[in-house]
Amino acid sequence: MRKFITLLLLITFSVAFPQNFKSGKVSKEELLEKQNTLNPNANAAVLYREHKTSFAYNQSKGFEQITEVFERIKIYNPEGYEWGTKKIKAYNYNEDREQVESIKGTTFNIENGKVKKTKLDNDNIFKERLNNYYVIHKLTMPNLKPGSVIEVEYTITSPFLDITDIPLQYEIPINKLVVNLGIPDFYVYRNYPNPQASKSYTYTEDTKNVDVTIRGKSGIGSAGYKPGSAGNLGQNVQSYKERLYSLNEVNVPPLKKVAYVDNIDNYAAKSVWELTMIKNGNGIPKRYSNTWESVVTSVYERDSFINAVNNSSFYEEDLKNTIGSETDPAVKMQLIYNLVKSKVAWNGYYGYFPEEGTKRAYKEGKGNVGDINLLLVSMLQKANLNAEPVLVSSKSHGIPLFPTRFGFDYLVAQVSLGGKTYLLDASNTVSTIGILPERAMNWQGRVIRQDGSSDWVPLYPGFSSQKLSYVQAEIDSDGNLSAKVRGRLGNHYAREYRSKYYGKTIKDQLDGMDTNGEEVTYSNLDAKDVNKTTENVTLSYEAKSSSLIEKINDDIYISPMLFFAQKENPFKDEKREYPVFFNYPRADKYNITIKVPEGYEVKSMPESTKAALAGDAVSYSYLVSESNGMIQLAVSLEINNPILVSSDYQYLKQMFGQIVEKETEKIVLSKT
Repeated sequence: MRKFITLLLLITFSVAFPQNFKSGKVSKEELLEKQNTLNPNANAAVLYREHKTSFAYNQSKGFEQITEVFERIKIYNPEGYEWGTKKIKAYNYNEDREQVESIKGTTFNIENGKVKKTKLDNDNIFKERLNNYYVIHKLTMPNLKPGSVIEVEYTITSPFLDITDIPLQYEIPINKLVVNLGIPDFYVYRNYPNPQASKSYTYTEDTKNVDVTIRGKSGIGSAGYKPGSAGNLGQNVQSYKERLYSLNEVNVPPLKKVAYVDNIDNYAAKSVWELTMIKNGNGIPKRYSNTWESVVTSVYERDSFINAVNNSSFYEEDLKNTIGSETDPAVKMQLIYNLVKSKVAWNGYYGYFPEEGTKRAYKEGKGNVGDINLLLVSMLQKANLNAEPVLVSSKSHGIPLFPTRFGFDYLVAQVSLGGKTYLLDASNTVSTIGILPERAMNWQGRVIRQDGSSDWVPLYPGFSSQKLSYVQAEIDSDGNLSAKVRGRLGNHYAREYRSKYYGKTIKDQLDGMDTNGEEVTYSNLDAKDVNKTTENVTLSYEAKSSSLIEKINDDIYISPMLFFAQKENPFKDEKREYPVFFNYPRADKYNITIKVPEGYEVKSMPESTKAALAGDAVSYSYLVSESNGMIQLAVSLEINNPILVSSDYQYLKQMFGQIVEKETEKIVLSKT
């Protein structure tokens, strides 16, 4: 009974504290709090978050969507400082612009027993363009310290009916969350939770009547509703019904960071609002039932999109000179891919529409993802290859939950050749044909065929990337190990290595080599094809270590996996709510030979073993033997399915636990 009372007191305390949520009313108790009551390991916590969305009538523009946000956040330690930076995204293209206004921020600290306030000034507010369509308002709170409490508030005014997904969960706990929406009755939305989240919350609903005073000439505005026939002069009072949606939650648990996840925000609780109908003033409703086919059609019919593919006059001479007399389609694809990469550099912006326009991007040598890859599609089609654009939602953009053109923010090219399909992204310096950058490998994309039809295509590769290591090692009389290593990194492994070291020196590469927690010195590195876009990167180097060998009396103990052993299970949680993402199929293979030092013999060795998950989604092989003073080890870990559902987690955790046990086992050598 006592335990129940204690728990009840804790919950009551976390819900009731603090009492005053008004802006600027931060208490000393909040500032002196050392840890979150229910989540003591949290680096920060949202003490209070209020989100309000409503629609206000603007006499010249029609109805506008107004979103007001207020947050109070507690910072417990330096690791929580990241929550002192806020990014606010707003649509900003031509005349269609969302306005971020009334940005205010204050940092509260205790100094000499008193509450000190430090205001956010304009020098800490920056406006950055994300791409041709969005800008980011980035603010960094001043005077952050362990124990600080920050408050941030802002308003977004939007001409659009699309309601941005409302976040209901963060990677830190939320003590109290309040969401209110007021939607005119003539706009009908369907609300549903994120189906991939483990938490969902239900709104309460109510209605109220609203009077709108309209002066001067009325119009439908960007929001698309004409509220009445006011005429050019005079005054008209229009009454309509407003639907009210309210959410009031306490103690929202944080998202848990785990290994091998695609984008943790994909699994956060959130509120999704889809416009389904507009009840026009003439009484005839307009229904919205978007499909992905209709979304793609709206993209494909945009002049800027289709013209980017059809416009070829500015590059025809270069294309002709590049292809020459070549007739092999695969070779032509490679030549064109290289041409685009050499001519246009990525400016860092995403987008599936051209930003500069392909002609301008080609002449100026830079463009966004849309410029570059639509240019690539255009050239491939001009060379009579079966090439098509593929709309993508990048990994950071998340997974769209219902059909909308805002669900995409990226574009790659697809080529069908010899019964196979290849995905190409010329915006990435180190990518090759069939090897997309990690940012673009997000479940599936939507290919647009030349007849305007579309379909889903997987973005994860259907082939395995291999990492091969061949090692020859010796142990000297002092217990030191020296080894010569030859390695080959294929496909995505090569891309990852180039992403880190393209254009870097040998010293940079040596400094970045993983010692796996051991005292290892690497030298004589020979790295080939790092600055090329061939299939493989090859490495050869030497390694020396004194920490891998343990001498007890006259025995030598050594793990035959040397500095390649997997020492820690990445899957530590008892259960998992998210899928496991390995990004791409892979095979890690090691062939290790260890020369038994003179005067020693093998006393004991680990046993060979093999294991696999059902369907060979993951397989492991550990084969060890000794002959004529040479220890031979062959180890292979193959991940054939890059995405495993959460129901496979326990088997995967157990398997990786066994791998750790096996790879940390020792060979014992004793004196003869």
